[in-house]
Amino acid sequence: MKDHPNYTDAVLNLQRYLRQLSYDERTLSPVPLDGVFASQTEAALREFQRLRGLPATGEADQPTWERLYADYRASLALNSPPRPIAVFPPEPLWYSLTPGTRGFVVSALQYMLLELHHNHIELANVTITGEYDRQTEDAVRLFQERNRLPVDGVVGLLTWNAIADRYNVLFARQGVE
Repeated sequence: MKDHPNYTDAVLNLQRYLRQLSYDERTLSPVPLDGVFASQTEAALREFQRLRGLPATGEADQPTWERLYADYRASLALNSPPRPIAVFPPEPLWYSLTPGTRGFVVSALQYMLLELHHNHIELANVTITGEYDRQTEDAVRLFQERNRLPVDGVVGLLTWNAIADRYNVLFARQGVE
C-alpha cells in the first residue's frame, strides 16, 4: 500500500482531518501535513480512535475513515464563518439604488445607515421603510460627502461598498447583538 501512487494523498487527507480535529480536541496533537505516516500521525490516529470508542490500532480502517471524515466535516461546519449573503446585486454592473426604489436591498441600506448614525452622530438618521425616500437620499448624500465620494444621492457599487465597509468595520469592532 505504501508504494501505491495515491498513498501520499490518502495520508495527507488523514493528516488534514486529524489536524482540523486537533483544534477542537486538545488531546489530539496537531500532526505535520507531509504525507508521511510516521509516529506522530499514528499516535494522533490512535488517540482519535480511543476518543471515539474505536479499536485503537493506529490503522486507518474503514470504520475509522468514516468516523474521521464525518467528524472532520462537522468540525469544518461548526468552525467556519457564517456564509455571507449577496444583498446588492453584482449584475448588471450599472445597477444602482435611486429615489423611488423599493425592496429588501433598500431596507438593508437603511439599516446600515441607521447603525452608522448610532455610532457616528454626524451621519443622518433614517427610518427603515424599504423605500428609497427623501430621508434616505439625504443620508446617502451626507455619507458620500463625508467619505469623499461623488455626491449624487445614488447608491451604486462604489457607494454601496463604502457603506458596507464602514458597517463591517463597525461590527468587527463591536460584534453584532
